[in-house]
Amino acid sequence: MFSATNHEKTKKDQQNIQDSENQTSLKPLYLRSVISNFGNGVMSPFTSIYAIELGASATEMGWFRSLNNLFANVLQIPWGMISDKFGKRVYFIILGGILTALFWLPMIYVKNSHELLFLVASQAFVGSMVSPTWSALIGDMVHQSVRGTVTATINAAASAGSIIATLLSGYVIQAFGAATSSKYTVPLILATVCGIIASLTMLTLREPKRIRTQRYRGMKLILKENIYFRTFCYVTILHSFFMTLAWPIFPITTVRVTEDNAVQIAYLSAVQGSVSLIVRRFVGRLADRAGRKPLIIFGRAGIVVVPIIYAIATNVYYLYAVDFTVGILASASEIAVFAYLLDIVPEEQRATSIALYNTINGFSSFVGSLTGGYMADFALSIGFGENGSLQFVYAISAVGRLACGLLFMKIREPYKYPSTIRREIGEMMHEDSERIKKGLEEIEEKGEIAEESLKKDLEWFENILGPKEDKEKR
Repeated sequence: MFSATNHEKTKKDQQNIQDSENQTSLKPLYLRSVISNFGNGVMSPFTSIYAIELGASATEMGWFRSLNNLFANVLQIPWGMISDKFGKRVYFIILGGILTALFWLPMIYVKNSHELLFLVASQAFVGSMVSPTWSALIGDMVHQSVRGTVTATINAAASAGSIIATLLSGYVIQAFGAATSSKYTVPLILATVCGIIASLTMLTLREPKRIRTQRYRGMKLILKENIYFRTFCYVTILHSFFMTLAWPIFPITTVRVTEDNAVQIAYLSAVQGSVSLIVRRFVGRLADRAGRKPLIIFGRAGIVVVPIIYAIATNVYYLYAVDFTVGILASASEIAVFAYLLDIVPEEQRATSIALYNTINGFSSFVGSLTGGYMADFALSIGFGENGSLQFVYAISAVGRLACGLLFMKIREPYKYPSTIRREIGEMMHEDSERIKKGLEEIEEKGEIAEESLKKDLEWFENILGPKEDKEKR
């Protein structure tokens, strides 16, 4: 049996969620996440495939991923500073979201991978104002004790929209066959419309009162004064490099080695999204009750399985397995990392600090993706063969992911948490078993009531027929 104290703490957490929602409605955040991710789900999983179909090499895919990562983060610091200075988040989210959505339309008319690369990088550039302000807005509106739970719920709602969109888009793209640009027309238009609508929903949000501000003191001072933040950034730089090393060649394996079609690629995204949707129900509570650090280590170190499975993949079923695994690992780490960042950065520099983290991560990802692309082409040029060159990069990425993932053990929690992972998992299993038991009892009770009602109906029916049969016999 679990103590009453745990149930009291759970009730307190639920009350904190309720208080946050009562103070300022979070409904626009959920609505924006669902619609926005529906739009992104329509096209984002296929953008790299589009580039490969337009003839992009491993080096070009390195530039494709690296510039996308760089431009998505390069302006986040100034945007974060402006947002912190004026205490406003919503305007940046709306403007950035609309501009990002409009960049989908020109992709209908691209003729080669270089044109697509330019548009994707430009889209990431204008959308860089959204990430720090979105993160800071959630930090402003949600209590620390339930940030993991609320973030998990928002992400779960977003995943539901993305899964449906990706499956729909996969069937549409496959239906158009080999016509490279025309088969992406409908998804690109739908992505544009959804992005604009999602941004406009934020007009209904009642933003919290202006937060207190302070003069921006420089990146070096932010890192110097905050040991939690500094350690996390340094470890992230190393991990991001090795993680993104393999990013440019994942689509090459998907298209040229396992030869997946659009529907199968949609299924891959749907598998990952569906697993994430289920896992997020538990991860948010674990992060809030047992701490962020265990989940971060689990997700960051566990991601080593991805390049390993891609290296040995010969058909799409290997990739289904890896996306199932990623759904678990990504859910654990993304929610925990987001909540951890909001915990360790000061409120008055929240958007600036998160922008700094994203920028550092972006530069590391830029170098990693670029290195991975060139490394694969270099291995190919010295005789490794196409598959061997991919496996060479996957091996280096795997070793680096594991080693740097374990380095996250060096980070420290700024708060003490009331429980442990094992205890919370045990309690959740107990609660679920009690819920199932109660549900079965209710079903059994309803069955008994229905059976009793049926007996009464049969008795009534027999009573009606009885006199009639006696009369016929006479």
